[in-house]
Amino acid sequence: MADRIKTRRDSTLKNKFRFVVLNDETFEEKFSLTLTRMNVWVFISTIAVVLVMLTASAIIYTPLKYFIPGFGDYNYRSQIVALTFRTDSLEQQLEQRALYLDDIAKVVSGSPDTSGHVPPVKRLNSTDTSRTIGAPSEDEMQLRKDVDEEESYALNYKDKKSGAGAQLGQFHFFAPVEGYVTEEYDPQAEHYGIDVAAKADAPVKATLDGTIISSGWSAEYGYVVAIQHKDNIVSIYKHNSKIFKNVGNFVHAGDVIAAVGSTGELSSGPHLHFEIWHGGTSLNPRDYVIFN
Repeated sequence: MADRIKTRRDSTLKNKFRFVVLNDETFEEKFSLTLTRMNVWVFISTIAVVLVMLTASAIIYTPLKYFIPGFGDYNYRSQIVALTFRTDSLEQQLEQRALYLDDIAKVVSGSPDTSGHVPPVKRLNSTDTSRTIGAPSEDEMQLRKDVDEEESYALNYKDKKSGAGAQLGQFHFFAPVEGYVTEEYDPQAEHYGIDVAAKADAPVKATLDGTIISSGWSAEYGYVVAIQHKDNIVSIYKHNSKIFKNVGNFVHAGDVIAAVGSTGELSSGPHLHFEIWHGGTSLNPRDYVIFN
């Protein structure tokens, strides 16, 4: 009985059928196809398998998998958040760098921000009883005496200076060029440095250790060099005939960075226009450098 049922099913799957396409008016045969249940089943199964494989490939090898809840890399969201924070930090750094370069450009071009000022050094009030200070020991008294003696012989020490002077007094500024001062520092007349007359092509030297932040040509000041030093100090050298350093070079105090010249529309002879800036405020170079 089982053999009969099996044979009957096999014969049913192998029964042939004809699929015919006829012209509705003339009944002319246009297309015919001989089919069996087995062929139709194999054809439909193959199409289904191909569609499943294409769908699985699209999900595995394309970003579509990230749209399926619970599928994909669980660290993907954390990576996006980390990249977002990093991008925000980079934007802030770029904004700060742009402001810094804008301030440097104003200093080099001779158009400073007069609204800035150097805050004075905060000192303790002698009448402030909130802190109790004991009597100094003998060793402390001797140390104070030694420091006072050393400061009395320091070239850059200023007894009555505070603010920028007190902060810059610890530096020893190197004379940038040998010559004579022909025009003094006068911020009221927008002359934010001093002019030192010197021989043409005489060496111009860095006044402190620092990094070259500007080295180029200006129509008014000719060849200009600017150096960034410690504690937000910037020194500027104008009207040079040649420049020997490039932006980014590190120089030591006394290194030759340029040669004295008379370039630029505001120059009337070989000299060096020398400026010192601290925190965006111009300072009198006479207070820190000894000239003839």
